[in-house]
Amino acid sequence: MSPVDDQHPVRVLVVDDDFLVRAAVTGILSPHPAIDVVGTAASGMEALELARATRTDVVLMDIQMPGMDGVEATRALLAAVDTQVVAMTSLASAEMVQRMLDAGAYGYILKDAAPDALAEAVLTVARGDAFLSPRHTRALLERLASEADREARRGAAAQFANLTDREREAARLVAAGATDGEIAQTMHVALSTAKAHIQQARLKLGARNRTQVGVIVERAGETPTG
Repeated sequence: MSPVDDQHPVRVLVVDDDFLVRAAVTGILSPHPAIDVVGTAASGMEALELARATRTDVVLMDIQMPGMDGVEATRALLAAVDTQVVAMTSLASAEMVQRMLDAGAYGYILKDAAPDALAEAVLTVARGDAFLSPRHTRALLERLASEADREARRGAAAQFANLTDREREAARLVAAGATDGEIAQTMHVALSTAKAHIQQARLKLGARNRTQVGVIVERAGETPTG
């Protein structure tokens, strides 16, 4: 999906089987001038139909739903519609979040996140950047990395070794949770240069998003500790 331009509100579809959650998220996002909630859906199948009809930019997708769950719905959605998906979850389950990211979601946010964080997630993903709920990102990456076996760790170390010094530095900072701006400042380079290093590191590591970059760095034992 191409990043949304600043001249038009971001079109958002809210998907959750709980009516109260759909109403709460809609109530939080609707007053935001840069966001237009174009619909809500109670199931994956309904989400697929609405996303096609509304040309949705960002879908906030509940992970655990009866029938077609968020993982299956995300795969089907991204195969049929030019959009981005942000996973919504009550609990930052490493397994479920990883499944959503593998399905193509561009980030996740906890349902009890602050209203400003919810809007930030939508706008960040609409710009083409990944969004990870900051409260549990570090712990999530550590859990995902700890689940890897010895072979996966060796593979991650070999992947990391293929990066240039600057790409390694950028990847380490991504794993530490730094934003693009913070990475540029730490590396003493222009923002565009920092983004280029991050992109090259992501491509070489075979990672779809920043979370997967972080997991590989963690598994390789290269995450900064300070």
